[in-house]
Amino acid sequence: MKFTPIEISHSWGKEYMMLADLGIEDSVVESGWLSENSIGDIMETYLERVVGEDTYNYFGRQFPVTVKILDINGEMPVRVHPDDEVAGQRYDALGGKEFWYITDAGKDSRIYAGFSRDITAQELYDRCRDGSIKDAMNTLHPSKDGFLTVYPGTVHSAGHGLRIAVIKEASELPFTLSGDDGTDATGHLAEALDFIALEKSAAAVLSEGEKDGLYEKLSCGPEFNISRISLSAPVRSQAGDGSSYIIYMCIAGAASIQVPAAGPEGKKKTDNYQLGKGEMLLIPAEVQEFYLIPAERDTMLLEITPGRHDDTDGYINPDTEPFLEGEDYEGLEDENDEENGIVPEQDVDMMREKSPRGKHDMDWK
Repeated sequence: MKFTPIEISHSWGKEYMMLADLGIEDSVVESGWLSENSIGDIMETYLERVVGEDTYNYFGRQFPVTVKILDINGEMPVRVHPDDEVAGQRYDALGGKEFWYITDAGKDSRIYAGFSRDITAQELYDRCRDGSIKDAMNTLHPSKDGFLTVYPGTVHSAGHGLRIAVIKEASELPFTLSGDDGTDATGHLAEALDFIALEKSAAAVLSEGEKDGLYEKLSCGPEFNISRISLSAPVRSQAGDGSSYIIYMCIAGAASIQVPAAGPEGKKKTDNYQLGKGEMLLIPAEVQEFYLIPAERDTMLLEITPGRHDDTDGYINPDTEPFLEGEDYEGLEDENDEENGIVPEQDVDMMREKSPRGKHDMDWK
Protein backbone atom coordinates (compact mmCIF):
# COMPACT_ATOMS: atom_id res chain seq x y z
CA MET A 1 0.00 0.00 0.00
CA LYS A 2 1.26 3.42 -0.99
CA PHE A 3 -0.42 6.42 0.66
CA THR A 4 -1.11 9.93 -0.59
CA PRO A 5 1.14 12.37 1.34
CA ILE A 6 -0.66 14.91 3.51
CA GLU A 7 0.99 18.33 3.13
CA ILE A 8 0.99 20.68 6.12
CA SER A 9 2.48 24.19 5.82
CA HIS A 10 4.32 25.90 8.68
CA SER A 11 6.16 29.18 9.02
CA TRP A 12 9.45 27.22 9.07
CA GLY A 13 8.69 24.96 6.10
CA LYS A 14 6.50 22.01 5.19
CA GLU A 15 5.59 18.69 6.74
CA TYR A 16 4.53 15.71 4.63
CA MET A 17 2.65 12.95 6.43
CA MET A 18 3.54 9.78 4.51
CA LEU A 19 1.72 7.40 6.86
CA ALA A 20 -0.36 8.56 9.80
CA ASP A 21 -3.13 6.93 11.82
CA LEU A 22 -3.80 9.79 14.22
CA GLY A 23 -7.49 10.60 13.86
CA ILE A 24 -6.79 14.25 13.09
CA GLU A 25 -4.52 13.12 10.24
CA ASP A 26 -5.40 9.80 8.60
CA SER A 27 -3.50 8.62 5.53
CA VAL A 28 -5.45 7.39 2.49
CA VAL A 29 -4.31 4.68 0.07
CA GLU A 30 -3.19 6.23 -3.20
CA SER A 31 -4.15 3.54 -5.74
CA GLY A 32 -5.21 -0.06 -6.19
CA TRP A 33 -8.34 -1.85 -5.02
CA LEU A 34 -8.00 -0.28 -1.55
CA SER A 35 -7.66 3.26 -2.94
CA GLU A 36 -9.45 6.01 -1.01
CA ASN A 37 -9.54 3.85 2.11
CA SER A 38 -7.76 5.33 5.15
CA ILE A 39 -5.26 3.37 7.22
CA GLY A 40 -7.79 3.58 10.06
CA ASP A 41 -10.47 1.95 7.89
CA ILE A 42 -8.03 -0.74 6.81
CA MET A 43 -7.02 -1.49 10.41
CA GLU A 44 -10.71 -1.73 11.41
CA THR A 45 -11.34 -4.25 8.65
CA TYR A 46 -8.20 -6.36 8.38
CA LEU A 47 -6.81 -6.17 11.94
CA GLU A 48 -3.78 -8.44 12.46
CA ARG A 49 -3.57 -9.21 8.73
CA VAL A 50 -2.06 -5.72 8.36
CA VAL A 51 0.35 -5.50 11.30
CA GLY A 52 0.85 -9.07 12.52
CA GLU A 53 -0.64 -10.87 15.48
CA ASP A 54 1.85 -9.72 18.14
CA THR A 55 1.64 -6.07 17.12
CA TYR A 56 -2.15 -6.22 16.97
CA ASN A 57 -2.37 -7.84 20.41
CA TYR A 58 -0.32 -4.99 21.87
CA PHE A 59 -1.62 -1.93 19.97
CA GLY A 60 -5.07 -3.05 18.89
CA ARG A 61 -6.46 -1.13 15.90
CA GLN A 62 -3.96 1.72 16.21
CA PHE A 63 -1.27 1.54 13.54
CA PRO A 64 1.82 1.93 15.76
CA VAL A 65 4.12 4.30 13.84
CA THR A 66 3.94 7.57 11.93
CA VAL A 67 6.23 8.30 8.98
CA LYS A 68 6.70 11.86 7.76
CA ILE A 69 9.14 14.15 5.95
CA LEU A 70 10.15 17.57 7.27
CA ASP A 71 11.25 20.15 4.70
CA ILE A 72 12.81 22.85 6.90
CA ASN A 73 13.73 26.28 5.54
CA GLY A 74 13.56 28.41 8.69
CA GLU A 75 13.91 27.23 12.30
CA MET A 76 11.49 24.88 13.98
CA PRO A 77 10.15 25.69 17.44
CA VAL A 78 11.87 24.03 20.40
CA ARG A 79 9.76 21.04 21.37
CA VAL A 80 9.72 18.05 23.70
CA HIS A 81 7.70 14.82 23.80
CA PRO A 82 6.57 12.68 26.78
CA ASP A 83 7.39 9.00 27.17
CA ASP A 84 4.86 6.18 26.93
CA GLU A 85 4.08 6.17 30.66
CA VAL A 86 3.33 9.90 30.92
CA ALA A 87 1.48 9.99 27.59
CA GLY A 88 -0.61 6.96 28.52
CA GLN A 89 -1.53 8.11 32.01
CA ARG A 90 -2.32 11.73 31.13
CA TYR A 91 -3.48 11.69 27.53
CA ASP A 92 -4.35 8.05 26.72
CA ALA A 93 -1.79 8.15 23.92
CA LEU A 94 1.58 6.73 22.90
CA GLY A 95 4.82 8.53 23.72
CA GLY A 96 7.05 10.48 21.37
CA LYS A 97 10.25 8.59 20.59
CA GLU A 98 11.49 9.74 17.16
CA PHE A 99 14.14 8.65 14.66
CA TRP A 100 15.49 11.34 12.29
CA TYR A 101 17.23 10.45 9.02
CA ILE A 102 18.86 13.36 7.18
CA THR A 103 18.08 13.08 3.45
CA ASP A 104 19.47 16.52 2.61
CA ALA A 105 21.43 19.21 4.47
CA GLY A 106 23.07 22.55 3.69
CA LYS A 107 26.17 24.22 5.08
CA ASP A 108 24.10 26.26 7.54
CA SER A 109 21.91 23.36 8.69
CA ARG A 110 21.62 22.84 12.43
CA ILE A 111 20.01 20.35 14.79
CA TYR A 112 19.54 21.23 18.45
CA ALA A 113 19.10 18.28 20.81
CA GLY A 114 19.38 18.13 24.60
CA PHE A 115 21.34 20.47 26.86
CA SER A 116 25.09 21.11 26.69
CA ARG A 117 25.18 21.37 30.51
CA ASP A 118 22.92 20.83 33.48
CA ILE A 119 20.31 23.55 33.85
CA THR A 120 17.66 24.30 36.46
CA ALA A 121 13.93 24.51 35.94
CA GLN A 122 14.10 28.26 36.62
CA GLU A 123 16.75 28.77 33.95
CA LEU A 124 14.71 26.69 31.52
CA TYR A 125 11.66 28.84 32.19
CA ASP A 126 13.59 32.09 31.81
CA ARG A 127 15.24 30.99 28.57
CA CYS A 128 11.91 29.85 27.12
CA ARG A 129 10.46 33.27 27.97
CA ASP A 130 13.26 35.31 26.36
CA GLY A 131 13.86 32.93 23.41
CA SER A 132 17.44 32.01 24.36
CA ILE A 133 16.86 28.32 25.09
CA LYS A 134 18.91 27.18 22.06
CA ASP A 135 21.98 28.85 23.59
CA ALA A 136 21.94 26.15 26.30
CA MET A 137 21.36 23.24 23.89
CA ASN A 138 23.74 20.96 22.01
CA THR A 139 24.27 22.31 18.49
CA LEU A 140 24.82 19.59 15.90
CA HIS A 141 26.02 20.01 12.32
CA PRO A 142 24.24 17.31 10.30
CA SER A 143 25.20 16.01 6.89
CA LYS A 144 23.33 13.96 4.32
CA ASP A 145 22.64 10.35 5.40
CA GLY A 146 23.27 11.11 9.07
CA PHE A 147 20.72 9.93 11.65
CA LEU A 148 19.68 10.67 15.20
CA THR A 149 17.30 9.18 17.77
CA VAL A 150 15.34 11.81 19.72
CA TYR A 151 14.26 10.24 22.99
CA PRO A 152 11.26 11.37 25.05
CA GLY A 153 12.13 14.21 27.42
CA THR A 154 14.83 15.58 25.08
CA VAL A 155 14.27 19.17 23.97
CA HIS A 156 14.94 19.48 20.24
CA SER A 157 14.73 21.68 17.17
CA ALA A 158 16.22 21.97 13.68
CA GLY A 159 16.70 24.57 11.00
CA HIS A 160 18.12 25.97 7.78
CA GLY A 161 18.02 23.83 4.66
CA LEU A 162 17.26 20.44 6.18
CA ARG A 163 15.14 17.62 4.84
CA ILE A 164 14.49 14.92 7.43
CA ALA A 165 12.64 11.60 7.25
CA VAL A 166 11.01 11.08 10.65
CA ILE A 167 9.82 7.74 12.01
CA LYS A 168 8.03 8.03 15.33
CA GLU A 169 5.46 6.48 17.58
CA ALA A 170 1.91 7.08 16.37
CA SER A 171 1.27 10.10 18.55
CA GLU A 172 1.15 13.87 18.09
CA LEU A 173 1.93 15.33 21.50
CA PRO A 174 4.54 18.02 20.80
CA PHE A 175 4.96 20.45 23.70
CA THR A 176 6.23 23.75 22.29
CA LEU A 177 8.68 25.54 24.59
CA SER A 178 9.86 28.36 22.34
CA GLY A 179 8.45 29.73 19.08
CA ASP A 180 10.17 29.39 15.72
CA ASP A 181 10.92 33.13 15.84
CA GLY A 182 12.34 32.95 19.36
CA THR A 183 9.18 34.34 20.94
CA ASP A 184 7.68 33.18 24.20
CA ALA A 185 5.71 29.95 23.81
CA THR A 186 5.74 28.68 27.38
CA GLY A 187 2.09 27.66 27.40
CA HIS A 188 3.12 23.99 27.30
CA LEU A 189 6.01 24.35 29.72
CA ALA A 190 4.04 23.84 32.93
CA GLU A 191 2.63 20.56 31.61
CA ALA A 192 5.97 19.34 30.32
CA LEU A 193 8.31 20.47 33.08
CA ASP A 194 8.29 17.22 35.07
CA PHE A 195 9.35 15.05 32.12
CA ILE A 196 11.95 17.34 30.50
CA ALA A 197 15.52 16.04 30.88
CA LEU A 198 17.39 18.98 32.45
CA GLU A 199 20.71 17.12 32.67
CA LYS A 200 23.57 17.47 30.23
CA SER A 201 23.22 15.03 27.34
CA ALA A 202 25.74 13.76 24.80
CA ALA A 203 23.78 14.11 21.58
CA ALA A 204 25.33 13.30 18.20
CA VAL A 205 24.33 12.76 14.60
CA LEU A 206 25.66 9.37 13.47
CA SER A 207 26.52 8.25 9.96
CA GLU A 208 27.17 4.52 10.46
CA GLY A 209 25.13 1.81 12.15
CA GLU A 210 25.72 -1.83 13.05
CA LYS A 211 26.37 -3.96 9.97
CA ASP A 212 24.51 -7.25 9.62
CA GLY A 213 25.10 -8.47 6.08
CA LEU A 214 22.99 -6.45 3.66
CA TYR A 215 21.29 -4.67 6.56
CA GLU A 216 22.78 -1.84 8.58
CA LYS A 217 20.91 -1.48 11.87
CA LEU A 218 20.36 2.17 12.75
CA SER A 219 17.85 1.97 15.62
CA CYS A 220 16.46 -0.87 17.73
CA GLY A 221 13.84 -0.74 20.47
CA PRO A 222 10.33 -1.79 21.47
CA GLU A 223 8.84 1.12 19.50
CA PHE A 224 10.41 0.28 16.11
CA ASN A 225 13.46 -1.20 14.41
CA ILE A 226 15.11 0.65 11.53
CA SER A 227 17.72 -0.64 9.08
CA ARG A 228 19.40 0.89 6.04
CA ILE A 229 19.74 -1.25 2.91
CA SER A 230 22.18 -0.47 0.08
CA LEU A 231 20.38 -2.25 -2.74
CA SER A 232 22.74 -3.16 -5.57
CA ALA A 233 21.18 -6.48 -6.62
CA PRO A 234 17.79 -8.22 -6.32
CA VAL A 235 17.10 -9.49 -2.81
CA ARG A 236 14.48 -11.91 -1.54
CA SER A 237 12.82 -10.59 1.58
CA GLN A 238 14.37 -11.84 4.83
CA ALA A 239 11.65 -10.38 7.05
CA GLY A 240 8.41 -11.26 5.29
CA ASP A 241 7.51 -14.19 7.54
CA GLY A 242 3.90 -13.12 8.15
CA SER A 243 4.55 -12.00 11.73
CA SER A 244 4.86 -8.24 11.19
CA TYR A 245 4.38 -5.40 8.76
CA ILE A 246 7.32 -3.86 6.91
CA ILE A 247 7.66 -0.27 5.70
CA TYR A 248 10.15 0.69 3.01
CA MET A 249 11.16 4.29 2.33
CA CYS A 250 13.40 5.05 -0.64
CA ILE A 251 16.04 7.63 0.28
CA ALA A 252 18.18 7.32 -2.86
CA GLY A 253 17.71 5.88 -6.35
CA ALA A 254 14.59 3.82 -7.06
CA ALA A 255 13.37 0.27 -6.56
CA SER A 256 10.53 -2.07 -7.38
CA ILE A 257 8.94 -4.53 -5.00
CA GLN A 258 7.75 -7.70 -6.69
CA VAL A 259 5.18 -9.93 -5.01
CA PRO A 260 4.29 -13.42 -6.33
CA ALA A 261 0.52 -13.73 -6.71
CA ALA A 262 -2.15 -15.96 -8.19
CA GLY A 263 -3.46 -14.93 -11.58
CA PRO A 264 -6.44 -16.02 -13.68
CA GLU A 265 -7.14 -19.75 -13.89
CA GLY A 266 -4.63 -20.45 -11.14
CA LYS A 267 -1.68 -19.24 -13.15
CA LYS A 268 1.11 -17.54 -11.26
CA LYS A 269 1.86 -13.86 -11.82
CA THR A 270 3.98 -11.13 -10.22
CA ASP A 271 2.62 -7.86 -8.91
CA ASN A 272 5.11 -5.02 -9.32
CA TYR A 273 5.13 -1.91 -7.10
CA GLN A 274 7.38 1.05 -7.94
CA LEU A 275 9.18 2.97 -5.20
CA GLY A 276 10.85 6.26 -6.16
CA LYS A 277 13.07 8.54 -4.10
CA GLY A 278 11.13 10.03 -1.19
CA GLU A 279 8.30 7.50 -1.52
CA MET A 280 7.11 4.98 1.05
CA LEU A 281 5.39 1.60 0.81
CA LEU A 282 3.66 -0.48 3.50
CA ILE A 283 3.83 -4.25 3.11
CA PRO A 284 1.18 -5.97 5.27
CA ALA A 285 2.14 -8.84 7.54
CA GLU A 286 0.04 -11.17 5.41
CA VAL A 287 2.52 -10.85 2.51
CA GLN A 288 5.11 -13.50 3.26
CA GLU A 289 7.26 -13.43 0.14
CA PHE A 290 8.49 -10.57 -2.02
CA TYR A 291 11.61 -9.33 -3.79
CA LEU A 292 13.43 -5.99 -3.66
CA ILE A 293 14.75 -5.04 -7.10
CA PRO A 294 16.97 -1.98 -7.63
CA ALA A 295 15.77 0.19 -10.54
CA GLU A 296 18.71 2.61 -10.36
CA ARG A 297 22.31 2.47 -9.23
CA ASP A 298 23.12 3.44 -5.63
CA THR A 299 19.59 2.69 -4.46
CA MET A 300 19.17 2.99 -0.70
CA LEU A 301 16.14 2.03 1.40
CA LEU A 302 15.10 2.43 5.00
CA GLU A 303 13.34 -0.65 6.38
CA ILE A 304 11.01 -0.10 9.34
CA THR A 305 9.62 -3.01 11.36
CA PRO A 306 7.91 -3.19 14.75
CA GLY A 307 9.92 -3.70 17.91
CA ARG A 308 9.14 -6.27 20.54
CA HIS A 309 7.17 -5.46 23.69
CA ASP A 310 7.84 -7.78 26.60
CA ASP A 311 5.25 -6.98 29.24
CA THR A 312 6.53 -7.50 32.76
CA ASP A 313 4.74 -7.16 36.08
CA GLY A 314 6.32 -4.22 37.90
CA TYR A 315 5.26 -5.69 41.24
CA ILE A 316 7.27 -8.87 40.73
CA ASN A 317 11.01 -8.87 41.33
CA PRO A 318 12.53 -11.61 39.13
CA ASP A 319 15.60 -11.74 41.42
CA THR A 320 13.54 -12.75 44.48
CA GLU A 321 14.43 -16.14 45.96
CA PRO A 322 11.71 -18.77 45.32
CA PHE A 323 11.65 -19.91 48.99
CA LEU A 324 10.97 -18.00 52.19
CA GLU A 325 13.68 -18.21 54.83
CA GLY A 326 12.80 -20.44 57.78
CA GLU A 327 9.93 -22.25 56.07
CA ASP A 328 9.87 -26.04 55.66
CA TYR A 329 9.37 -27.02 52.03
CA GLU A 330 9.94 -30.75 52.51
CA GLY A 331 13.33 -30.65 50.78
CA LEU A 332 12.21 -28.58 47.79
CA GLU A 333 14.92 -26.06 48.54
CA ASP A 334 17.46 -28.59 47.37
CA GLU A 335 20.35 -26.81 45.66
CA ASN A 336 19.95 -28.80 42.48
CA ASP A 337 16.30 -27.81 42.24
CA GLU A 338 17.11 -24.14 42.86
CA GLU A 339 19.73 -24.17 40.12
CA ASN A 340 17.48 -25.85 37.55
CA GLY A 341 14.05 -24.65 38.66
CA ILE A 342 12.78 -28.25 38.60
CA VAL A 343 10.70 -29.99 41.26
CA PRO A 344 11.29 -33.78 41.27
CA GLU A 345 8.18 -35.88 40.63
CA GLN A 346 8.49 -37.73 43.96
CA ASP A 347 8.51 -34.46 45.89
CA VAL A 348 5.43 -33.26 44.03
CA ASP A 349 3.59 -36.49 44.84
CA MET A 350 4.66 -36.20 48.51
CA MET A 351 3.35 -32.64 48.72
CA ARG A 352 0.04 -33.67 47.20
CA GLU A 353 -0.35 -36.39 49.85
CA LYS A 354 0.66 -34.23 52.85
CA SER A 355 -0.90 -30.91 51.89
CA PRO A 356 -4.64 -30.28 51.75
CA ARG A 357 -3.92 -28.11 48.68
CA GLY A 358 -2.93 -31.30 46.90
CA LYS A 359 -6.60 -32.26 46.76
CA HIS A 360 -7.28 -29.52 44.22
CA ASP A 361 -6.81 -30.09 40.53
CA MET A 362 -3.72 -27.91 40.14
CA ASP A 363 -0.61 -28.22 37.99
CA TRP A 364 2.12 -28.21 40.67
CA LYS A 365 4.88 -28.45 38.08
